[in-house]
Amino acid sequence: MNPLLNRLGGVYRDPNRVDRDASSLLKSSVGRHLVPNISSLVENNGDVTNTLCLKGTISIHFRAQEYQQLMDIYMVPGYPFRPPKCYVRLASNMYLKENHPHVGSDGQVYLPYLHDWRPSSHSLIELVVAMSSVFSADPPVFTRVQPRSSPPPPYSTTYTSSINRNSGTSQSERDAIAQVQEHIILEESRKEAECQQRVRDEEAQRKSQAEWDSQNHASTKEKVRRKLVAHLQEHSSISQKEIQTGMMDQKKLKLSQERVVKHLASLTDQENELEEYHKRVDEALSDIENLVMEAQERKQTVDASIMSNIDDMVIPMSAIDEQMLELSTKQATYTDVLYFLSNALHNHSIDLATLLKQVRKYARLQFLARAHLIKISQARAASQNGEHYK
Repeated sequence: MNPLLNRLGGVYRDPNRVDRDASSLLKSSVGRHLVPNISSLVENNGDVTNTLCLKGTISIHFRAQEYQQLMDIYMVPGYPFRPPKCYVRLASNMYLKENHPHVGSDGQVYLPYLHDWRPSSHSLIELVVAMSSVFSADPPVFTRVQPRSSPPPPYSTTYTSSINRNSGTSQSERDAIAQVQEHIILEESRKEAECQQRVRDEEAQRKSQAEWDSQNHASTKEKVRRKLVAHLQEHSSISQKEIQTGMMDQKKLKLSQERVVKHLASLTDQENELEEYHKRVDEALSDIENLVMEAQERKQTVDASIMSNIDDMVIPMSAIDEQMLELSTKQATYTDVLYFLSNALHNHSIDLATLLKQVRKYARLQFLARAHLIKISQARAASQNGEHYK
């Protein structure tokens, strides 16, 4: 098998699977009469490909007799993902049966096993068994009786005329000739009887074949009727279930529609309430806006009055208090100056030398203001305690 596959080259994607399946079939009992060979296969699109072909015969049993049916099994390119192609071949005086349910006019075999072919579950051995079973029930070929040639003229006439013309023949010779003539007549009668018997047997065979075809047709018709009835019953059952399901869905939809209508009415009432509430909220917002505007106007008036009299808001009670207020103001001013100098350095508005110079200046002034405030605070505390502050 391997030399044939090597000659085919890259026809098969999985040559090991082809070798394994073909070898298993050839070693089995159903494929012992098959021989591997390389043959050309013509595809439906017209492509011609050299493929591995198993040629030979498979056994079929018809009317308690075993026959060998000529077959060609082509391992098509793409096997095992594509099913093999099988052809019925004819011997001499053999003809394909017309309108065979599983064999075409070109001899190609069509079987459900080939139509449902799966690489993982189907095999060549099961294919041959399926073909043997189908062809045993309905053979794809038949024979025709060859017309018989006209029998030769009887020898009795010739011998009789010879005897009549030759009157000088002895009695023993005439007896021998009569015996030969009688033997020839008996032999012709036997052959004629055999021919008639053969004709009757063939006629009986044709009648039996016709009866078997009629019974097979009736059986097939009954099977089709049963399958059709079963299919219609199943379809009727499914339709009834679908109708019942549809009616239940219709009831559910009707209940859902009623609930939706009630919910819409409730939403409409809520919408009216919300619109009324929205009107009241708008009125309240309008009143609040008026109050805010009045408050802003009053605030602006108060701020203006405060800004105009800011200096009159703090009135020191004595000269010391006035001095402390002035020193506190200076200290806060120096703190702000130091803050803005730091921001100026951060924003690269001044350099570090200028910053240090100004910081030393205002830090000194701030220190003096704080020291002065501390002395004044100590002096006031001493005067309140009756001590003399130095």
